[in-house]
Amino acid sequence: IMWLAIMAAVASSGMSSVGKVLQRKGTKTLPQFSADIKTLSKYLLNRTWALGLLCDISGSFFMVSALASAPVSVIQPVSGGGLVFLSLLSHFFFNEKLKFGEWVAVGFCFVGIVGVGVATTGITQQDQQTSVVRLVLTLASFFGILMLGLRKMRQLQSRMGKSKPKAFAPTCGFFAGCFFSLSATTTRSGFVVGELTGRRLFFGLGGVGCSICNTSVGFMYQTLGLREGNAVMISTITTVTTIMIGMCLGIFALGETLPSSRPTFLLHVMSCAAITTGSLALGNGGWGLGGDLSLVEKALKSKRISGVLPARVKMTLSRYVSSAAKLPVYNPSTDSKSAN
Repeated sequence: IMWLAIMAAVASSGMSSVGKVLQRKGTKTLPQFSADIKTLSKYLLNRTWALGLLCDISGSFFMVSALASAPVSVIQPVSGGGLVFLSLLSHFFFNEKLKFGEWVAVGFCFVGIVGVGVATTGITQQDQQTSVVRLVLTLASFFGILMLGLRKMRQLQSRMGKSKPKAFAPTCGFFAGCFFSLSATTTRSGFVVGELTGRRLFFGLGGVGCSICNTSVGFMYQTLGLREGNAVMISTITTVTTIMIGMCLGIFALGETLPSSRPTFLLHVMSCAAITTGSLALGNGGWGLGGDLSLVEKALKSKRISGVLPARVKMTLSRYVSSAAKLPVYNPSTDSKSAN
C-alpha cells in the first residue's frame, strides 16, 4: 500500500508540474489574473491554460488517493519527483534536451524517492499518535501566520502601486507551496480524525472540502507567480516549499512518526535531502554542469585520484563520464529555431 501511495504521489506531482508549464504558456496572452468574471472567463476559454488546470485538478485526485493511504511526511517529500517527470517529458517530447547536470539531478530525485519508499515501508497507522487538540491548534496557528504574511505582502504591493517587487513571483510560488502543503495536511487530517471518531465519511469529506479551498488559493498564487516569473523557478519554489512545510505539518500537527531504527532514519533523511537537492538543481539548470566534462575526465586520469580509487571503480566512472559527455545538450537558440 505504501508503494502504491508513493507512485500515486509522484504521478500527482508530475501532472501538476505539466499543468504549471501549460498554464505558464497560456498566461502569455492573458491579462493579469483577478477574481472578476470577465477575467476568469478569458482564462477558462484559453485552451492551453484550461488544459493545464485540468492536469492540476487530475493531479489533486491522485494526491487525495495517496494521502488516504500514507502519512503526509512520506507523501510530500516524494512529490518532488514530479519535476523528474516534467524534465523527462521536456527532454523526449518538448525538444528541450537535458544537460549533464540536470540528468544528475534527475538521478538524485529518483534515488531519493526509492530511498523514502524503502525507509518508510515499516511505518504503520498504529505508529501515528494524533491529538485532535494539537492538530487544530497547529493548523490554526499556521493558517494565522500565513494570513499575516499575505497581509504584509499586499501592504507592500499597495505601496509600490503598479510596479511589482522583484521578489513578487518567488513569493507567490512560496505562498502557493504553503497552501498546497496545507491542502495535503487537511486532506490527511480528515481521514485520520474520521478513523479516531468513527465518522469516516463526514470528516473525510470535510477534509477534502478544506483541501479544495486551500488548493484553489494555491492555484491563484501559483497563477500570479507564473504570470510574472519563470515556470521552472516557480515550480521549484512551490515544490520545495510543499515538501518542507508538508513534512513539518505532518510531524507536528498529525503526530506522524519517522522511521524508528537508526539506519532507516538516516536513509529517510538522506533520501529527503536527495529529493530536495535534485529539485533545487533542476530549477537551477543542474548546478551549471553542461556537456563539457573535460575537468572530470582530467580528474579521473590524475595520479592522486588513480592512487585512491580502485581500478574497477575508476574504469566504471571513466566509461560513465565518456558516455554522459555524448548526451545531447539543450541549446536555447538552436533548439528553439528547430522547434519552430
